Amino acid sequence: MSQTATRTRAISMRIFLSFAGAYFVSYALRSVNAALAPLLAADLQLSAGSLGWLTSAFFLAFAAMQIPLGIALDKFGARRTESTLLLVSALGALIVSLGSSLWTLSAGRLLIGVGVAGCLMAPYSYFRRCYPTERQSQLALWMLISGTLGALAATQPTLTLAHWIGWRGVFAVAAGLLILGAVAIFSFTGDQDRHSAPTPEGAAPAGFIRLISHPTMLRVIPTSIFFSGGLAALQTLWTGPWMTQVLGLTTMEAGDALLAFNSALLASYVAMSLFSPRLERLGLPLARQSLLGFIWVVSCLCLIVFWRAREAWILWLLLAPGIPAVVLMQTQTATAFPRHLAGRILTTFNLVSFSGAFIVQWGIGLMVDLFISFGNPRDAALTSAFLCLAALQAASLLWFVLRRPASSSLRVN
Repeated sequence: MSQTATRTRAISMRIFLSFAGAYFVSYALRSVNAALAPLLAADLQLSAGSLGWLTSAFFLAFAAMQIPLGIALDKFGARRTESTLLLVSALGALIVSLGSSLWTLSAGRLLIGVGVAGCLMAPYSYFRRCYPTERQSQLALWMLISGTLGALAATQPTLTLAHWIGWRGVFAVAAGLLILGAVAIFSFTGDQDRHSAPTPEGAAPAGFIRLISHPTMLRVIPTSIFFSGGLAALQTLWTGPWMTQVLGLTTMEAGDALLAFNSALLASYVAMSLFSPRLERLGLPLARQSLLGFIWVVSCLCLIVFWRAREAWILWLLLAPGIPAVVLMQTQTATAFPRHLAGRILTTFNLVSFSGAFIVQWGIGLMVDLFISFGNPRDAALTSAFLCLAALQAASLLWFVLRRPASSSLRVN
């Protein structure tokens, strides 16, 4: 290998690791309440609805940032945008570590959501502009692997750390790591994406309404809400209460089960990164792989709802292989549009997904409180809420299958 090729590979690795490190921390913060939920609820005396709100505040802020984030990524590039936002998230984590009321902690979670809003969209936008189309799915999966490692760190390891330094100490450590991530991205990634995909001369500006109403986007909005958003809501909060309140596991047993689930998800991302390109070469396109992922996920969720024995935690391991194919729908959608729109397309999709995560996460908490008010026990209330999510996923999948956009509608000038 020539010296130039070696240097190019080293630069690419430096860029990837800088983005991946920040996404690792952001995903850990997104997921951490699933493991810390019992500690937070006991310390702050939170109801299911309050716990759902506290966790989903992250997604509310995250979703609200997507439109300005897309504009900033297209105008200023990934390096400047993400390094600045990470400092905001560090402030939010510090506020959570010092807060003593639900609303103070909510403010901190909101700032965390604002600050990490670009941790996946910034590298996706960067990759879309600087690397060829055939590498997009693999690069996306590698980023998702780093995020899943963060989710792994947010389970049993974080619970153990919380028992040692307290849940407030966990957020203080996260604040320091976010500052390090900001420094790494600003120092090592460069501004290549700002010059790789200039806006074509005479191209009409693509606003949010125009993008969200595009036939390609309209087709994927329901699945983005109830599959991508719904899975995020489950992984980052409601999986833990399901295992303790419905399956009867202890907090530590639930932490072990969450660790196993995220390990299975990590293995699924690795497997998908290796086998998905081969399946495409064998005639199974990425869109068909995603469709199979949708079917697999809703089928597994139905099994989870109806089998509620202690050993049923293993069903979450069966759910994991379908998730990477679902998540890759975002990358597929972005490649259907010109490169100069990468930031806005990706963040528009993300806005829908994380709005869905907010709706589903808080909605499950509200439904649980509602069903309890009707006289149902907590485990039955949570089961009914999960069943509603499965029904909405099935309906959104039917919409996706029936609404096939014409090939001529896949471009925005």
